[in-house]
Amino acid sequence: YVPFAHRLGLSKVKMELENRSFYYVDRSAYEAIRDSLNTKRRDFINYIKSFTDLIQQSLRDKHIESTISIVHKHEYEIYQMTKTGKNLSEIDNFYSLVVILHTDDVHECYRAHGVLANAFHATGFADYVANPKIDWFRSLNTELFGPDGKRVEILIRTEEMEKIAEEGFAASFTLKSGRIRALKIDDQDLENWGSWMQDIVLSEGEKAPQIIWESIKVNLFDGELNVYTKDATNIKLPQGASLLDFAFAVDKELGMRCISGKVNGTVKNLNYKLKNNDKVEIISSPNSIPSYDWLNSVVTHRAVYHLHNYFKNNPHHINSIRQERENYDVKLRIKGEDRDGMLLDITASIGSSNIRRVNLYASGDLFEGAITIHVKNDGQLNEIFAKLLIVKGVTSVERIADDA
Repeated sequence: YVPFAHRLGLSKVKMELENRSFYYVDRSAYEAIRDSLNTKRRDFINYIKSFTDLIQQSLRDKHIESTISIVHKHEYEIYQMTKTGKNLSEIDNFYSLVVILHTDDVHECYRAHGVLANAFHATGFADYVANPKIDWFRSLNTELFGPDGKRVEILIRTEEMEKIAEEGFAASFTLKSGRIRALKIDDQDLENWGSWMQDIVLSEGEKAPQIIWESIKVNLFDGELNVYTKDATNIKLPQGASLLDFAFAVDKELGMRCISGKVNGTVKNLNYKLKNNDKVEIISSPNSIPSYDWLNSVVTHRAVYHLHNYFKNNPHHINSIRQERENYDVKLRIKGEDRDGMLLDITASIGSSNIRRVNLYASGDLFEGAITIHVKNDGQLNEIFAKLLIVKGVTSVERIADDA
């Protein structure tokens, strides 16, 4: 979880996890560092007060307003420094000063650095503004000689950089949008989403942070759609959501079994991108199973997790679905309420050139037919399913064995 938190820029979480682990793995070392931190803090604060006044006055003279805060390396980080052969008494840079500029203009960081480098001798410079770290951390880092010639690490940031350093990459979006979209997400959803993230970290390597961030950004920060079920129930989805996302938002099994859908009364493919105020009806079949390429058509955390989990637990389906069958016969049983012209409408939906055999049975107002059809691939079969299910009077369509 520590590398995971690091890659997502959740520095507070990362430090907390490391410190807690360190405490339980080697409590005596942890407490020794903790005691040393407290001692050095007293010495540092007594020394630093006059230096911070000098820094702020130097910046103020150039019309740069700032706030200065004191940060310290956390216990596990200091422990890692001792692993290089240093004793605690030899480590001076337990504490650093963070200069937070009252602006979000990154150019002011460079100007502030120039002012301080001229006012105090600077011994080093690291530019994490132009070249941010993998965890989205941005800062100008330098060392200045303070009073009595002591070296002090200085981190120069804008207000937005400071918020990201404290709260992680998502902070920049809350700053800009002022809100996180309210989702109906329960504890099980969070557990599932987290499980998916873990799998992505393990399987996707360096690509994992971007994949995870895109999922979080779409689901929590991007624009919102209001779409409606057939009975006018409102479903909130993120921008870019498809018919598949809608199906999974209504019910997991509906998502796993869907084959098509109607948007405002018109049949659409499963990858159709929904628009605000669309009225949606999902068409499903008990014989349908997910296709691997569905993963390219979904963005919601619920749909992504359930499809990912399905193919994780059914890896053999990936190859069988990727290598889609072509040009085969399939037998369908169609049931419904009989009416004039019903067979003609069914034939039109299938396409007369695709029909191999037809066996019909009608009794009173009921209609049942077993029709063998030829299809080019599974995609065409799904299209025929969808067309048949919207024929007036048809109540069910199912795939059956040839000898049924």
